Amino acid sequence: MKRNIFIVALEDKQKAMLETLRQSKELEIHGLLTVDTAVEAKKFSFNEVLESAREELASYPGTVDAIIAQWDFPTSVLVPILCKEYGIPSPSVTSVLKCEHKLWSRMEQQKVIPEVVPRFCGVDPFSETPFDQVTLNYPFWIKPVKAFSSHLGFKIENFEQFEAAIKEIRENINQLGDPFNEALEYADTPEEIKQLDGNACIAEEIISGVQGAPEGTMFQGEFRS
Repeated sequence: MKRNIFIVALEDKQKAMLETLRQSKELEIHGLLTVDTAVEAKKFSFNEVLESAREELASYPGTVDAIIAQWDFPTSVLVPILCKEYGIPSPSVTSVLKCEHKLWSRMEQQKVIPEVVPRFCGVDPFSETPFDQVTLNYPFWIKPVKAFSSHLGFKIENFEQFEAAIKEIRENINQLGDPFNEALEYADTPEEIKQLDGNACIAEEIISGVQGAPEGTMFQGEFRS
């Protein structure tokens, strides 16, 4: 019997590539949600997208053997929730959100590799005097705790630049911040994160060096390269 693999926002060219895998005859590859819904929507509710995915999976008459994420938020957080509901191995939603939330991620990094973590602080862009929360010297970066492709990320070298950045952030941050707040409800968040929600920012020192990405997987608590 073939195993049913669901991939969020699967594109035709990707499905064609997956069909070249050695074990492809043992697998049935299915798309879950469209690219328009899971990737390119300008405004969305995380809970509504999650419910759409649940309904789509529930309507499938066969087994659900794997659910795979290949995109950034909201897909990255949808999948661990769905996997838990179907008893499929997956990272926990809390562990994923620790990586997705830029401030929470820095807090976790600081616990284990403090010597290479830049100084940082959380900033509420909607407070009356957000600059009072900044504990860094110029220059520094300010960006939303949830963003991608450097969206709403600004290098700050003086107070005028900071004020201009805060103005633009206030106008646009809720595009991802509001649905990210919905996603955070599924995790056990520390008090510091509860105080600064998905519409908050992180300010951090400028860093430099060689950029690299470790490759591998975690399965049942064991790292596999």
